[in-house]
Amino acid sequence: MPSVSAAYLQSILDYADRAGGDSRALLSAIELDAAMLGDPNARIDGRRFAHLFDLAAAQLDDPDLGLHVGAAIKPGHYGVLGYVVMSCDTLGDALARHLRYQALVADIGEARLEPVDGGRLRLQWTTQAPPTRQLAEHNLAGWVTYARWITADTSNPDAVLLPHPAPATTDAHQALFRCPVHFDAGVTALEFPAKLLGTRIVQADPGLRAQMDRYAHRLLDEYASATSLEGQLRHWLRQHLTSGDCHLDNAAVFARLSARTLQRRLSDEGWTYHRLVDDTRRQLAVDLICSEQLAGAELAFMLGFSDQTAFVRAFRRWFGITPGQARDNPQQLLANSSQMSLD
Repeated sequence: MPSVSAAYLQSILDYADRAGGDSRALLSAIELDAAMLGDPNARIDGRRFAHLFDLAAAQLDDPDLGLHVGAAIKPGHYGVLGYVVMSCDTLGDALARHLRYQALVADIGEARLEPVDGGRLRLQWTTQAPPTRQLAEHNLAGWVTYARWITADTSNPDAVLLPHPAPATTDAHQALFRCPVHFDAGVTALEFPAKLLGTRIVQADPGLRAQMDRYAHRLLDEYASATSLEGQLRHWLRQHLTSGDCHLDNAAVFARLSARTLQRRLSDEGWTYHRLVDDTRRQLAVDLICSEQLAGAELAFMLGFSDQTAFVRAFRRWFGITPGQARDNPQQLLANSSQMSLD
C-alpha cells in the first residue's frame, strides 16, 4: 500500500501549529496515534496523508496550504534523504540521490527526470491516480524551496506544470515559483535549464555524503525487501551479480518459490525476470559511475557481465553513451538514465 514516512507527515503538523492550527485535532481526525510519529521507521497510509492535507487546509482556511507547507520544508522532514542531499557536491548529484532514495520519504508517486527542448530538463512526479491539488503543489513547492536552500541560489524554474484547474487566485504560486505556472497541464512537473545541475551545494561534505549514502542504501534495501517481490529480488541481485549466480533457478530458491510461480508473481508486478535483472544492472551502473572511480573492466565485473564488450554494449543500450562519456559527464548520464527505456 502506498505510504509516506512519519517525518514527511510531520511537515503538515509543524506548519499547522505555527499557523495557529490544532495538530492534535488533525491527528485525531485521521485516527493516528501521536506516539507513532516518534518512530523513525513509521510509515503512514498515503490516503491518510492526502486527507490530512485537506483537513488542515479546511482547519486553517488556507486553500494554498500545499504551497505553504512545501515552502516551509526542513531537512528533517525528508528524513535521511534530506541529509544525503544537502551533503552532495552539486545539484545534479543531489537530484540523482533524490531519485534513488525517494521511496524512503514517500512511495505514493515517483519522480522522474527527462530532457525537453531547448536544453531543459523536466522533473515530473507521477502517481497512479491524479494527485490532489494539495499533494501536487506541496511536492513541487518542496523541491524548489529545498533546492534554493541547499544551493543558496535563488534561480527559478522555467515553468511549473500542475494537473488541476487554476484556483481563484494564483498570487501564492507566483510569489513562490516566480515563473510561468500552467494549470490543467495533465502533469505535475518542473522544467528548468539543464545547466543548473552543475550548481554547487553550500554544505557539501564528501565524508558525510558517503556515510549517509550507505545508511540510506541500507534503509532502502530493507524497505524494498519488505514491500514487494520485485524489491526483494533487486536486493538479492545487487548482492549476487558479481558472483554470476543470478540465474532464475537460484532466484527462485532465494524467494522460496518455484521458477514458474516466481515468474507469474513478477508478471503480476509488471516485470519479467530478464527485465528485472537488466534494470537492476542499469540502476547499479548509474550508482557506480556517479559514486565510484572504477575502470570499465571493474564495472563489468561488478555488474556480472562476462566481458567488458558485453558491458559496453549494454551501457550504450541503456543510456545512449559509453561508460567513458558517462564518467566525464555524469549530468548527461543522469538525464539519459531517465530518458532511455529498456529493450
